[in-house]
Amino acid sequence: MQQHRSYDVPDPGFDPSDPASVAARRAEILALEERAAAMIARGAALQLRAHAAAYDFGHALDVAEGCAESAMHVRSIANEVALVVQVSCGVAQGQLALASKAQQDFSALAVALDENVVTPAQVHKLVEVGFKVNHEDPVEQAERRALFVEVMLERVRREPLPPQSLRKAAERVTEELTGESIDQRHARARRQRRATVEDLGDGMSLIRVTTDTFVAHAIRDRVRKQALAIIKARQKTTGESASGSANSSVPGTGSAFGPGVDNSRATAPAADDEPDERSLNEVMSDVVADMLLTSDPMGNSAAAGIQANVQLSIPITTVLADTPEAGQAPALLDGMTPMPIEDAKRLAATAPAFIRVLTHPITGAVQAVDSYKPTAAMRAFLQARDIHCRFIGCRQPAVRCELDHTEAYQHGGKTAVWNLSDFCTNHHIVKHHTAWKVRQLGGGVLEWTTPSGKIYISRPEPHGVIFRPSDQLFRPTDELPRLRKDPDREPGPRQSDDPSSRPGHLPMTPPF
Repeated sequence: MQQHRSYDVPDPGFDPSDPASVAARRAEILALEERAAAMIARGAALQLRAHAAAYDFGHALDVAEGCAESAMHVRSIANEVALVVQVSCGVAQGQLALASKAQQDFSALAVALDENVVTPAQVHKLVEVGFKVNHEDPVEQAERRALFVEVMLERVRREPLPPQSLRKAAERVTEELTGESIDQRHARARRQRRATVEDLGDGMSLIRVTTDTFVAHAIRDRVRKQALAIIKARQKTTGESASGSANSSVPGTGSAFGPGVDNSRATAPAADDEPDERSLNEVMSDVVADMLLTSDPMGNSAAAGIQANVQLSIPITTVLADTPEAGQAPALLDGMTPMPIEDAKRLAATAPAFIRVLTHPITGAVQAVDSYKPTAAMRAFLQARDIHCRFIGCRQPAVRCELDHTEAYQHGGKTAVWNLSDFCTNHHIVKHHTAWKVRQLGGGVLEWTTPSGKIYISRPEPHGVIFRPSDQLFRPTDELPRLRKDPDREPGPRQSDDPSSRPGHLPMTPPF
């Protein structure tokens, strides 16, 4: 990397030692960025309308001359547009057709672009996902697509989401609005399975395989585990060599994995006597290459026996349905990506065990699981709630604490947020092996009783304003219900009156 000396730096246009000058320059730069973003958005909106007009112009001529099927005039204007925007004619024709359809079905997005509410990349994702909102009745389809745009634009106004994150949020909304089930769409999409190679230069290429989502995630999970196993074994062998132990490598191969390896790309270093210093991504790439070229991914014993895992969330109402229906709660891969219900059922039929997950019916947040081990979502929630060890006066960060079942799991205690809290190792031991007692009072409030009988209350740290996914956010303040404390409430929620104790699924509640 090139080194710059102090006298090489041009005049920055502000005084780095003057806070006011620094703040003014920062504000000037951000204002410039905002103006640039607005200009780009308006330009994209103008191009969208221009592309749509070009397609509609060519299509009208094709219809008038009876050659709409061959679309000769559309091709003609697309070739001229391709020269203007400097893309291939095939790309230009696709862009023109997409713009026309987007302008027809998602006209509000062009307006939002003009107003710099969304970026061109966000519009591209919303249009791509919005086309999944289908219905056999054209009028109903138009209304549903309009609602989709309304919901997603409100989401963008509230939260700046990168295009890929926005796509994930949009996919959840489309599943609630579409009149075509994901199984129908998946059956059509599976016919587009393919493998392609793109040359990147410098002797490298990118191979793409289009396959089922759960298969792709399972492949990556297994490859990553195998790569980690190889790296772990490599480190162990390196340590043995450094301590004077006999090296198990095959003489002359430089391999750190012993005689079981025969010219394996996934295990052998690049050259003789060179240590294997490949990163995790490099090892994963080599393992995939070995699998595809040799059909024997188990050439190294360090990766043997590793199986792929995927996490499926299937609402019980979906499992019990005889046939998949549009609008029903979808099965989700890793809690985010909708997948075909029949595939999910087939995988569930061979699963060795099930874990019942209780979710909040409004927010969808995980509240309890029929397992001793809490979910990642529950851990994240509890760390955010507790912030630190919940023993009186202890401030050990929650990220370095252990989750404790207030009522022991082996005695019937639930793995639920109202029965869990973060304790540091020291106070976790104190709670279990001394006369200290703790009781959950609800809402994360803990009541500690000392061995001498004194009672102390540990409350979660205040977090300031908390935004909850509710239509109350958009109602006038004087209409909101007043919150009050109930001193007579019994500790812990009851299944009859606490919505978090009932199985549920996150409903599509615009604008969320």
